[in-house]
Amino acid sequence: MKGILKQSLWVLCSFGIIAATAVAQEKEFDGTLRIGGSTTLLPVIADCASQFMEKYDTWNKIDPSLPNKKILVFVTGGGSGFGINAAINHTVEIGMSSRDLKAEEKTKLGDYREFLVSKDCLAFAVNKKNPLAKLDNLTAQDIVKIYSGEAKNYSDVRKDLGAKPILVQMRDMAGGSTEMIKTMIMKNANFTPHAVQVPSQGANLKKVEANVSAITYISSVIALQSDKLKVFKYEGTEPSNANAVSGKYTLTRPLILIVKGTPSKAAQLFIDFVLNDGQKIIVEHGYVPVKEMN
Repeated sequence: MKGILKQSLWVLCSFGIIAATAVAQEKEFDGTLRIGGSTTLLPVIADCASQFMEKYDTWNKIDPSLPNKKILVFVTGGGSGFGINAAINHTVEIGMSSRDLKAEEKTKLGDYREFLVSKDCLAFAVNKKNPLAKLDNLTAQDIVKIYSGEAKNYSDVRKDLGAKPILVQMRDMAGGSTEMIKTMIMKNANFTPHAVQVPSQGANLKKVEANVSAITYISSVIALQSDKLKVFKYEGTEPSNANAVSGKYTLTRPLILIVKGTPSKAAQLFIDFVLNDGQKIIVEHGYVPVKEMN
């Protein structure tokens, strides 16, 4: 009887050791850092990741307590909503967002960290050959008329613009920019069901550059770098970096990195890189460095 009991205890202990080892192996850092979300931040953070990997190569070269494993930083888009939800679900270690967090998202994140990387303006833009390019300024009332579908032709915005049909272009509902337009401008008005939805800021830019009938909302930094687009003032104010910093432009967005809980050592090292060496990269992409926002 004692022999059987001893054997059973040995089996249980062995099973416990195996299970604990499996958990440890499961949690062991494999050298990979996953980041996802805002397509506005995507090219900037992807560039930061590329230079971070090139500079350090292996994790132990940054911090001797980390393993001698090759640094792999994967950066994907999907939109701000995806980035926040992926951070909540731990699908990514770092979520990217180009909008403020909602109250319910903060609740789901619980204890979380938020890191401001930069700011930009959400601007309205058209191809320079679009009839609307004759104007310099758009109002909230103009945007509601266009994006609700009330204004079907450009002459419905202003009579002398001609009867050319308006092609309404917008980011999909996962985009932080769409959330912002809905909350700050559209409010109780619905987006027209005829709007063309695009999955990223890159696709947004290409389509509006190519179509003389389209109007879109897009990152001011991305739009102003295009020689094919007319970028409008909104409510009389230019969508510039200076007006984003001062808050004078009302459609100003925070560009943020989000981590649920306390960042892992690897995640924190990458975030520190973005907030220090990476600020040069942010400026190269046309965005405002953090030091100018303090």
